[in-house]
Amino acid sequence: MREGNKICIVRVLAFEEYFLNQGQTMATPRVFISSTCYDLKYVRENLKYFVRTIGYEPVLSDEGDVFYSPSAHTHDSCLKEVETCQIFILIIGGRQGGNYKAEVSSITNNEYREAVQNNIPIFALVETSVHSDHHVFVTNKKKNPTIAESIAYPSIDDIRIFGFIDEVRKNTKNNAIFPFRDFSDMESYLKKQWAGMMYDFIIQRANNEKSKITNKLLDDLTLATKKSEELIKILLKSSDINGNVEKAIQEVSNRVQAENFANLVLSKFSIDRLRNTSLKDLEGIPLQGTWIDFLEATNDFRVEEMVLQDDEIDLVLWCNSSHGIQIGSTTNGEFSPVDYHNLEESFSSLKSVDEDARRNIFLKLVNGL
Repeated sequence: MREGNKICIVRVLAFEEYFLNQGQTMATPRVFISSTCYDLKYVRENLKYFVRTIGYEPVLSDEGDVFYSPSAHTHDSCLKEVETCQIFILIIGGRQGGNYKAEVSSITNNEYREAVQNNIPIFALVETSVHSDHHVFVTNKKKNPTIAESIAYPSIDDIRIFGFIDEVRKNTKNNAIFPFRDFSDMESYLKKQWAGMMYDFIIQRANNEKSKITNKLLDDLTLATKKSEELIKILLKSSDINGNVEKAIQEVSNRVQAENFANLVLSKFSIDRLRNTSLKDLEGIPLQGTWIDFLEATNDFRVEEMVLQDDEIDLVLWCNSSHGIQIGSTTNGEFSPVDYHNLEESFSSLKSVDEDARRNIFLKLVNGL
């Protein structure tokens, strides 16, 4: 082979290796910064540089970071860009901002809803003056809604901003709102939150590894339990005279499932016990309805409707600890319940057990596990 050809081949291989290495870049989280652009321009600018110093990629509509598709409305392009991001920063200031197309809600409102729909971690911040006026608005609204809505609030240009704050605050999860005075407050808050998110990721990863081992042990235990059940049935049937074996087995199964009701309720709402309901209260609640009816009849739970966009209504079962779960939704007049099979099954068993067994289950709800 001639020397010149050798040099050409080496150069071609070097270029191939270079371009291959260029494709192996480290992925970085994209952070969508959502707010009205004009009144919060200085905040958005500071946030942009802060996000870059962390090593993440900031996405701002006014910086040309959003691809405006020729076949779509610019507002829809912003919502589409939210889907591509891994973190969402929401800043609520005193301006309502432009409406989303012909709707009553703003572009920022819909960007937030898109982040919620895509289950993106949201970090919501609100100007201190707006936060204070919102508190005044909520207090007055409880006493006299008409007066509350007619008052002029100096920190905002549209009362719909308070409704948006309520929407964020009343979400069933990821609903923290942090008031800020200046950028230093925001920077300090986000650093702590993102450090906590990283810690949570590391712990969750470690727990996932442990869960794999635990699940394997549980599978083995389940198999062993099934074998034991079959053996017990064979032994009982072989010694049964009166033919009541199946009934006895069913009673045991019902009791076990019923005893799980207290554990399911406490764990689902992240509480250690019922704070405002006594044993006497529980024993006085009729059991004819569903598990939701039963909990709503206590002093610790309530059901509320949350009106969302496009006439969609979420039905949420709230615990007094401020933790709630969605139990259904209504769209275009059609109600769709959320399936909680374990709770339904255990509550059904609770109805069939004897009074002593039911009393012990109620004691666990009142006193804790």
